Amino acid sequence: MSYIGRNIDSINNISTLDNLSFNGSDATFNLTQNSVAFVPVSADALQIQIDGVIQSGNYTVSGSTVTFDFVPSGSSICNGIRHFGVGLLTTVSDSSITTAKLGADSVNGSKIADNSISDEHLDITAITGQTAITSLADTDKFLVSDASDSGNLKYVEKQYLGGSTWVRLDGTDATALSDITYDVFSSTYKVYKIIGSHSMGSNGAEILARMRTSGTDQTSSHYRYIGLLGQRTITTASSGNYSSWNANSMKFVHGSSYSSSHPTTMEITIHMPNDGTRQTGITFDCAYYHPTEGTWNRVAGSVWVDSTSGLNNTGIKLYADSGTIDNADYSVYGLKDS
Repeated sequence: MSYIGRNIDSINNISTLDNLSFNGSDATFNLTQNSVAFVPVSADALQIQIDGVIQSGNYTVSGSTVTFDFVPSGSSICNGIRHFGVGLLTTVSDSSITTAKLGADSVNGSKIADNSISDEHLDITAITGQTAITSLADTDKFLVSDASDSGNLKYVEKQYLGGSTWVRLDGTDATALSDITYDVFSSTYKVYKIIGSHSMGSNGAEILARMRTSGTDQTSSHYRYIGLLGQRTITTASSGNYSSWNANSMKFVHGSSYSSSHPTTMEITIHMPNDGTRQTGITFDCAYYHPTEGTWNRVAGSVWVDSTSGLNNTGIKLYADSGTIDNADYSVYGLKDS
């Protein structure tokens, strides 16, 4: 009976090895291709023909050697050795290679076309699954698409990003407070800003402030301030000022709202509170409605904290001259020096 089917010479992935030479005493021989050691994938991948007969099931393979279970005669002739590689032996059908057919980690970067991975293939946890950081160093990096270079991906360091250099250091969102204290001043920042709003717990109560050093309020006569006051009623407008020299506290508003529906807004800027050599300067801008007086008020002013207290301040306390501070919502920021 003759073989009917595809010609064996037409099978893909075939390697022709060097013929073996028999001496009549050895059963183990080295497999080579062009005189270079050759390691077959298995014994089944070899087709060895001796004296015109294809051998089958009568030899084993170890590395680049083959061992017959008999000793070929020295007069025998090796007619040829062929190695049939792994994989499909015919043209692969479309969509026939499945994930299971691919070995783990078998697809590397050299097999992926440039610019071929779109966002639909990216795991959405590639970023959200990472550890979050709460502060950024100047050398932290962000991935960007460079429009000036055909959209190629590059990185930019945090120090080169635009935007604000204000850093939120602390804040308050509470009611019925006797004071609001921020012990956040240091040499890290030269300028601080307190922004927010509040209402007072009693009619006519005012909010005052004192600097703090190492957790202690500076209560002596360190403060010299002036506030320029503008008022408006439904019919008239007026203006005036208030001031003090060597007072034991700072005064930001002249009278204040005690109604939660009419909060006092304040923006206080503190310059060089912890410089060590220069005295602290403060500017402020406040606005509030006084419901019992029926006036809309704005106060803008400044404070000079003398050298006794004004060189190494570490904090500030806002407090009510009577009653409580209600509905307080404030944030304190530090301005980076560079």
